[in-house]
Amino acid sequence: MAELTLRLRVDPVTGKREIVIDYASDSDALPIEHEDEHRRLADQVVEGGLRSGKVDVTREQDGTAVGTPGSGEAVATPTPVSTK
Repeated sequence: MAELTLRLRVDPVTGKREIVIDYASDSDALPIEHEDEHRRLADQVVEGGLRSGKVDVTREQDGTAVGTPGSGEAVATPTPVSTK
């Protein structure tokens, strides 16, 4: 069973808000299937999508190999919008 976990956190140093999108796919998913589904789900969470220019996307590692289903997490940091 696949699982998507969303967390909102504030970087205590920079004050930036971060949306952590952690995805654990089915154990029989291929690495490319895992990555494609992770991107698709994250794209639905962020208004305008991941390529909207409103977010910086990075990947954190938790000591597991890159590309392994269930490894790592995507972090979307909303870019501040000026209201002039």
